[in-house]
Amino acid sequence: MPFVKFTTTKTLTLQQEVSLKKVTGELISIFPNKSEEYLMVHIEDNQVMYFKGKEIECIRIVVELYRQCDMEYKKEFVKKLMEEVAHITNIPVEQQYLTIKEYDHWGMNGEFI
Repeated sequence: MPFVKFTTTKTLTLQQEVSLKKVTGELISIFPNKSEEYLMVHIEDNQVMYFKGKEIECIRIVVELYRQCDMEYKKEFVKKLMEEVAHITNIPVEQQYLTIKEYDHWGMNGEFI
């Protein structure tokens, strides 16, 4: 189950939130064996964040994945997602940070796998 969390200084409209969720669901399939069917998305907007020592518009994206993925998939996902985030939110790619965490074990459906 992939988990993607967006945290931003910007106040997003419902349409922007839905667009972020939709594009994330489409792009998650770049990773082998990942699909929107198991994707969880969390969006926090209107947060106090400092970037380059100032309170400016920015966004942090955290992607959590079960199992390791090859670098080629990560690079493609990051490039495409950040471009889409810039298009949806008007936050330039230069004011976005994205990290990917990969886990060998994951709990779901009452089980630890």
